[in-house]
Amino acid sequence: MPVLSGMDMPPDDISMEKRPLSIILPLIPVFVSGFSMYAQEDPDIASLIMPDSGSVVEGDGMYSIALGDGRSLFLMGDSFIGEVERGVRVSGDHMYRNTYSVFDHRTFSSRALAGAAGKETSAAVPEGVTDESARWYWPGHGFVVGDRLYVFQFLMYSGEGPAGWNFHYGRTDILQYSLPDIGLVPEKAAPVPYSGEPGDPPSREHPQVHFGAAALNDLDSTGYLYIYAQVDVENGWTPVTEVYVARTTEKDLFISWEYYTGTGWSRDQDMAAALQGLDTVPVSSQFNVFKLDGKYVLLTQDKSWNSGKIYTFTSGSPWGPWENKTLVYQVPDLPDTDWYSYNAMAHPQFGKNGKILISYNVNTGDFQELKTNVSSYRPRMVWVDKDLILGKDSGIFLDSGF
Repeated sequence: MPVLSGMDMPPDDISMEKRPLSIILPLIPVFVSGFSMYAQEDPDIASLIMPDSGSVVEGDGMYSIALGDGRSLFLMGDSFIGEVERGVRVSGDHMYRNTYSVFDHRTFSSRALAGAAGKETSAAVPEGVTDESARWYWPGHGFVVGDRLYVFQFLMYSGEGPAGWNFHYGRTDILQYSLPDIGLVPEKAAPVPYSGEPGDPPSREHPQVHFGAAALNDLDSTGYLYIYAQVDVENGWTPVTEVYVARTTEKDLFISWEYYTGTGWSRDQDMAAALQGLDTVPVSSQFNVFKLDGKYVLLTQDKSWNSGKIYTFTSGSPWGPWENKTLVYQVPDLPDTDWYSYNAMAHPQFGKNGKILISYNVNTGDFQELKTNVSSYRPRMVWVDKDLILGKDSGIFLDSGF
């Protein structure tokens, strides 16, 4: 089965019993724990970003990068390219470990990129790898600097664990591409400067540090590029996570980073400290940091298994402290108890009537259902009011108890 590209996985005793049911999600007013907010799931924009043919038709990951020329690049994890008819994938049974999808904001069209190392290979393939079932890339985030695109990719490998969940994190690589054409053979690829050995399983003494889980080009404001790490301290029903951040310039991106220590910056990676204000929500393996109306925003889905809670925090700087914790969306009950949601993403380059677009991934424990009901493995798209995120509406509830 395709697994969660963000490395989140259920606790050992989670039930994967199948209960068939298919529902198309409508536009939904959402009511959460005593306060209300209005957010709209938009199947129309979802069907443009992930159409029934001509591009990626199923998948997760869903990082996006504005390319600065009227296009956005979506970075997908395990995904399918083929054709869908009446909700059934009728062609394209090969599962790519990652794909790129280019969305044109002018023509509202999407096209897939894959095949970096030949037929039925992914958009990004680790150097020297000929068997992507053993070693592969899952996407992190990235950014554009001038006419260059930088993408962080998590190098994963197959190891111990139950089938479908036996994936392990090795390291993060940086891939450099030229724009406007995105040649799938990168101009440069190398491991990030951070060289910590990931704990497997993670622990307080040996956490698992995933640099590249979020990225921000802030050269115009602070003069730096920021690379964020999602840090797994403890997995399980009540996961414990932290977030680190490093900064650098384009010239030093491949060779030298400074790490935020809690009070300043150091080139010593062992001085990296957890960002303040995020300890009440376990941050998902894939998350976002972006600028919105002059504020820095961190968006994450609560990593607790299938929680469905999507939060934002705001700050006056890329390193925090992070404040104004706000539950901006609660994923509705999914049509099947075998389905689950994870790894929400923000796409602030998509705007409508004072709202920005966010997405969350949906997946199923039944591998066959991926073909017979593509809704079980397609992200949902949601418009969320900017005032909700920024706390400008007096009716907004700043969550302190969820």
